[in-house]
Amino acid sequence: MKRTCFALLLLLLIAGCGGEKHGAGVDAGAQKVKVKDLFLQQSLLGQKVTLEGKVVSQCQSNGCWFFLQDDTGQVYIDLATNKFSLPAMPGKLVVASGTVARSQQNILLVATGVEVK
Repeated sequence: MKRTCFALLLLLLIAGCGGEKHGAGVDAGAQKVKVKDLFLQQSLLGQKVTLEGKVVSQCQSNGCWFFLQDDTGQVYIDLATNKFSLPAMPGKLVVASGTVARSQQNILLVATGVEVK
């Protein structure tokens, strides 16, 4: 009986390891887009979207930003505006939701939540 309980507990812990959430997590209602869409579709400015990609570089001091890369390009993800951060996770696959914004001449995502896949 102890072995069965231990095995079930271990299985639950392993299953719970994916989907690590930061901030508010991923917005299920946000439109899923590719990075290139942020740059090509002006209508996305100010809209909530969700992106999926790999963390390719990240703020070293406190995890307040990172660059997300998918198969179409890479984009700056701002976490500081909504007061959350991401631990160091270079190369990890993540899903980020937030609002598409422009800062000077650059397009970026002001994230409300990030989940690690």
